[in-house]
Amino acid sequence: MPTVSRAAIVDRAHALQDAEGVRAVTMRRLGAELGIDPALIYRQFGSKDEILHEVGDRILAAALQGFATTRDWRTDLRELCLRLRAAHLAQPQIFSLVRSAPPRQPAEQFLTDLMLGALRRAGCGADEAVDGYHALIGLTLGAAAVDAPVAQLEPAEREVLYERWRADYRGLDPARFPDVAAVADRLYRGSAERRFEVALDLMLDALAARAT
Repeated sequence: MPTVSRAAIVDRAHALQDAEGVRAVTMRRLGAELGIDPALIYRQFGSKDEILHEVGDRILAAALQGFATTRDWRTDLRELCLRLRAAHLAQPQIFSLVRSAPPRQPAEQFLTDLMLGALRRAGCGADEAVDGYHALIGLTLGAAAVDAPVAQLEPAEREVLYERWRADYRGLDPARFPDVAAVADRLYRGSAERRFEVALDLMLDALAARAT
């Protein structure tokens, strides 16, 4: 009976996902692509989600490729969060699975260690470093999840959508919502990337203050 390695299964799943999307990755389709009975895949993986989780880790590993630790903990954390967010925005369906489980894959574990190491270099104690890590991960993955649908739009389409949102804010009764009315035309200006970077810098400022 033919056999196939875990790596070969993940290779084929990654290629299918790239070419046709997550829905194309099924045990039956993988079996057909690899020329084996799908039952043999279950000897290597408990579920399709387990395969896709490994695909997601490969994507994350590619996003981290070339990263080098510097002497500046803040620069390192900022770069890691930007890379993580970009990976999630590029493959939102894959990373919706990754977000649902603890970091058991190599790239996930490497990222965790890098971030905690940077926080310790900032002067954080063990508890502060863990709190900072959770806060940064929550901000980065949460922002990616919120921004993913809009990120798929063309720039002109995004601006039309943002203008529709601003119009809704402008339409609110200024007597009931005076602070919204005062800034309605400023909301959702610029890019989601800039808004994330502002939020990230604010959090890094707070982490630096706490470490001090």
